[in-house]
Parts: sequence; structure tokens; C-alpha cells
Amino acid sequence: MATECSQCGTRPQDMTRSREWISRFLSQPANLPLSFVFDGRRVAGLPAAWTPRTSRRRIDANIIETTYDGRDDKSGLAVRVECTEYLDYPVVEWVAWLTNTGSQPTPIISDLVALDAPFAGSSAVLEHCNGDFYNEKGYSVGQTPLGDGVSQTFTPSGGRPCDQAFPYYRMAFKDCGVSIAIGWPAQWSATFIGQADGVHVRAGQEKTHLRLTPGETIRTPRMTVMFWTGDGPRAANLWRRWYRDHILPRPNGQPLGPLQVGHGTDDAEEFTAATEENQIRYMERWAERGITPDVWWIDAGWYPCYSSKDQMRKWPLTGTWEPDPERFPRGLKPVSDCAARHGADLLIWFEPERVRPETRLDREHPEWLLRVEGKEDRLLNLGNAACRQWLTDHVCGLIRDNGIKIYRQDHNFAPLAHWRTNEAADRQGMNENLHVQGYLRYWDDLLERNPGLWIDSCASGGRRNDLETMRRSVPLHYTDWGYGDHPVKLSFHHVLFEWLPYFKEVSLSWDLAGQARYDQRVDSYSYHCGLGPMIIPCVDIRRDDYDYDLMKKMLGIWRRAAELMIDGDYHPLTPIHRTAEKWVARQFDCPETGVGFIQAIRLPACAQETLVVRPKAMRPGEVYVFENPETGETKELPGLAVEQDGFTFAQPKREGAIWFYRAV
Repeated sequence: MATECSQCGTRPQDMTRSREWISRFLSQPANLPLSFVFDGRRVAGLPAAWTPRTSRRRIDANIIETTYDGRDDKSGLAVRVECTEYLDYPVVEWVAWLTNTGSQPTPIISDLVALDAPFAGSSAVLEHCNGDFYNEKGYSVGQTPLGDGVSQTFTPSGGRPCDQAFPYYRMAFKDCGVSIAIGWPAQWSATFIGQADGVHVRAGQEKTHLRLTPGETIRTPRMTVMFWTGDGPRAANLWRRWYRDHILPRPNGQPLGPLQVGHGTDDAEEFTAATEENQIRYMERWAERGITPDVWWIDAGWYPCYSSKDQMRKWPLTGTWEPDPERFPRGLKPVSDCAARHGADLLIWFEPERVRPETRLDREHPEWLLRVEGKEDRLLNLGNAACRQWLTDHVCGLIRDNGIKIYRQDHNFAPLAHWRTNEAADRQGMNENLHVQGYLRYWDDLLERNPGLWIDSCASGGRRNDLETMRRSVPLHYTDWGYGDHPVKLSFHHVLFEWLPYFKEVSLSWDLAGQARYDQRVDSYSYHCGLGPMIIPCVDIRRDDYDYDLMKKMLGIWRRAAELMIDGDYHPLTPIHRTAEKWVARQFDCPETGVGFIQAIRLPACAQETLVVRPKAMRPGEVYVFENPETGETKELPGLAVEQDGFTFAQPKREGAIWFYRAV
């Protein structure tokens, strides 16, 4: 095995490949992997005629930033490319900014491409995914060989970056490869073109054909490239480690750990029946049961949302962002204070970009809204500086006055038509670009002005989880599909664990005949299938007939496993599938400490009574103690025997087992 860093898992060969590519494409202005058409002529990199300048600074011990600036004197167009090189991982990133510094509109800028460059290698195979779109076929992984002349193009649907596409790719060559992420929370495009000696990649905002007025700026997606040697599983775990060390949010300077959610609402649509009284009462009930959530979750419907047409509260009636005075006459502060007394932080759902008719924003600021004929949803135009500043100030006031610790933002409609139908022929792509800038600035300002705040990204599930968004958030609610459909959900997990390793799960099982989908008995199986870094136990806390002792036991096991899910390497031990007729087995391992766990789930229709798995990363010269916390069993096994003979699971249908292990 090639030598790997004990802390991050990087090999010298990884760093060599990264530095070779950086030396070729990110060390000279003329060779930068940026291209666009300007006034009818293609521009690649920063031309010498634009008198480019280079500056370099050390961000911290592991990050160096190099900035390239150039300017076309005739038009006043200035281009700035910011490159970030990681010294502890074989990763480089860049983003470009184009600004009109002149006194007149620029000539047309079109076909702006953030990454336009080749990657060398043989036998190229592209691994791609179709993202989330409220379908059991979501998060499906495909592999496409890219022979010479073979081309594949990917774009999301409707302007949300993970809707029927996924801006994360792995290109595998013989014994090495490249992982690529497109950081663009809107409509991107990526094309992979097979060549005789590698793959040429073009990626950027899908459509740009625009002039910049004086003082205006547009930007490209942020491109992230990781170089690796070995195979796909190694690439996935190298990405996980880099993501944990450099991307995963750290509120108050601390990494996110396992978090258990508490919640409660009366029988109504979402949280439209939530009140100050019942939220406090439910928290007290959780405490009486001896269960102490880390997060108290209030989702859609806490604001004024009464529909005179339907004569009931409807959570999609968004656009008046204040606690409903009828249900929360003192705001949400009494609720957050109660949560804090019980050791929990308050999470509150928002959807600021969707504005419905007759709400406050619709009445008071119609000039901030982008409309599409025949569509009820209006898009709050975050590309409008006055609009963004108002929203920032208003939401910061809500966060401060109501004790909100976790800001959850949803986005439940496709915005692309709202951008494109409100643009002139020489401004195509401008609304989208300005909106992206405003959206990211809004989140940056929320985080800066509210120390300790962290953000949950949601968009009809997991449809806006590009890497630029993930730098500021975590994707807790990664799909709206199949909360209790375990064969499908466990398959979804595979993509999440490889690319976006902090997310929320729920303890639901929809295979139980005659049971309501959100009101089910407590059973260990649902917790085995619901293992994730965050968990919501799906119980009606008002009921007395649950097995709360079992629930507390399983939550203890979940918390122990979740630590390893965050810190460890991920190894699927069975092929990825979506049928109830098979087993699912997986492993999380911390190679630096020799600690981890293996888990196997026998799904309800699986006829195979036993499963032998071969855990990864076992040290042949070590002895391991395995412990099953549900049964109390322990086993002491040599690493060599586990590696050669495997580990056997034998359990009934619809049952899971987890074995923690440590080297002794």
C-alpha cells in the first residue's frame, strides 16, 4: 500500500498529481482554465494584452490563495481569478469575477466557462448521479466510459442545482482519478469529452449572453478539483476527510457532532397548529420521558399563513416573516428559552425566496418580486441590493429577538423561468448571476452577524446542495421522498455518505401494515435504518403506549455510531440496491485509532438467513474486540482472521445488528 498521511489519508502521489495540474493551469495567467466569448472573440485565461498581475498570500497553515487580475483597457472589463490551493489535501479551487470598470456597457459576454481544461489519463470512466427530485429513482449513480470522442452533458432542471442532476463527479482513470464539484446554487452545465489521452471538461453557468453596465460584476461557479490515486472507495474517503476538515460548518469554532431532534405539533398541516403553549408543553413531555434533544425543530407554518380561500392555515403562504401573533403573542422567545433550559437549540424554518399573493412582501414591495405569467409563486429578487439588505436586517432581527440558533432555509419552486423571462436579449443570465451573489452574501451576513448560528439547506428536499451552498450549511433534509421506505433510503445514504456526509435521518418504517406513516411504535429496526449524524425520533410524545426505554437505548447506540459516521471512513460492504429482498451492510472505520463499527440490516423480504461480510481496514497483526450493544455479546477476533474469513451476521428478517470494534 502507498504511504498515507495518518491524519488526512493523503498520499505523496496525490499531491504530485495535484501540483502538476496546478503548475500547468493555475500558475500562469494565460493558462488559467477560464474561457468566454467577448465581443465575438474567444478569450482563454488572461491575455498578456490585459497586463495581468499576480498576488499570493497565506490564508492559514494549510491554504494558499493566489489572485490573478487583468483588464481590457478598451472596454474596461476587469477579470479577477481567485485560486485556493490546499497544502494538506490534493485539492485546488478557483472562482472568477468579471467587472465593468468603464463608463459604458461592455460588449456582449457569452459562453462564460469556469472550467475549460483537460485531465490526462487512460481508460476514463465518469461516475455521475441524478440528484434529488422526489422520486425513488433519485440519487442513482451511473458510470459512463469516456472513450475518444464520447461526450456527456449534464444540467439540472429548473434552476436548483441538484434537481435531476448532481454537481459532484468522479473521473476514474487507470490507477488514479479526479473528483470535481461545481459550486453554483442555480443552473449550471457540465460537459465531459473523452479524448485519446484523457478527458476535457467544460463547466459553468449554463447560459450567459449579457452586457455589464458600469460598476456591475458577475461571477463564475466555484470549481473544486481533487486529485487521487487508487480506486473509487479511496477517492470517496479522501473527499470525506477534506470535507470534514475544510467544508463542514463549525459553529462557535466547534465541529458539528451527533444531534438528536425533538419536535411536537398538534394535528394540522406541518406546524400551522404550533403555539407557544403546545411547544413548551411538548418540550416538558420529552423531559418527563427522560429524553433530552439537542435541537428543538419548528418547521413551516409558524408565521401568519391563514388562507381565506381555504379557511385554514396553509404553510406555503409565505411572505410575512414574523411569528403569528395569534399563536405566539410574545414571539418565539419563550419557546427558545424553554428549549435552552432543556439543553436544546431552536431551529426555525424559512422560505424567503418564495412570496405568495397578499402577504406582506407582496403588498409592500412588489418591485422586489420577479413574476411569471400564470404562476402564483413570486421570486424574491436577491439580486436587488436593497431587497437583500432589507431581508438580512429583518431576519437578523428575528434571529436575535427570538433566540434562533439554527436557520433552516427551504426553496420549493423552480426559479429558472423567473430569472429568464424577466431579462432582455442582451442580459441573459444576469438575473440568475446576481441572485446567486445575493443569496450567498445573505447567508454570509447571517453567519457573520449572528455568532454561533448555523444553517440547514433545504430545497424541496435536497435540490440545492452544491458545494458553494454547503460551505455555509449542512443538508439535513436531503430528500422529500421515502422517509420510511428503507430499501430506497439506504441506497440514498450511499451517495450522501460519499459526498455530503452530515445529514438528518428519521426513525420511520413504512412497511408496517396498518400503521400510520408518522405515528408508529418504537422498534429497533427503524433506528438501524435511520442511522445518520442527526436523527429525529418519530414519536407522538403525547402518547403513553410507546416503549420509551427501548427508544432511549437505541438513541444511545445511535449517538455512539454517529460519532464514527462523522469522523470515520465509509465502506459499503454489500452492493448498492433498492430491494427489500437483500441485506444492506456498511462499515465506518477510524484507521488512526483502530475503532469503528460494522452494521448489517436484513430487509423484510430477504430470504438469505446469514451474511458474511469482509470488513475493510483491519490490521492483520492486531486483535479486535467486537461488541453488540443491543445483546451485550462480545467477540475477540484477530484482524487477520476477520480479513480472511469475514464476519458473519445471522438474524431474522426485518432486523438490524451493529457491532462496534476496537483494536486491543
